[in-house]
Amino acid sequence: FDGLLGFSQGAALAAMVCALRARGDPRFPVAFAVLVAAFASRAPAHGHFYREPIALPSLHVVGDTDAVIAAALSRELAQCFVEPVVLSHPGGHFIPAAAAQKKAYLEFLGRFCPGQGQ
Repeated sequence: FDGLLGFSQGAALAAMVCALRARGDPRFPVAFAVLVAAFASRAPAHGHFYREPIALPSLHVVGDTDAVIAAALSRELAQCFVEPVVLSHPGGHFIPAAAAQKKAYLEFLGRFCPGQGQ
């Protein structure tokens, strides 16, 4: 796997995997993460995942009208990452696929395809 894609609860788990990767855990040799409708776990046992900045390239997709995972929760998690890319969209709890979002996905993912030309 080159990277992780997580949605909602899966994105919360993927963020914890990113924290492990950033600390050098060899079980997770991923180069980036795309986290859609993500949030930081509120479980006390998981607090250690967010104490240090997570140094892994990340794209955080945030729905401004998400009624399941509030946009503020997704933005809060993004702040735990070093230089996160945040893509906001006017919709809710889904993976947006309009032209503007597709362009943002390709720009982010293009950073990890050296020599591809696009």
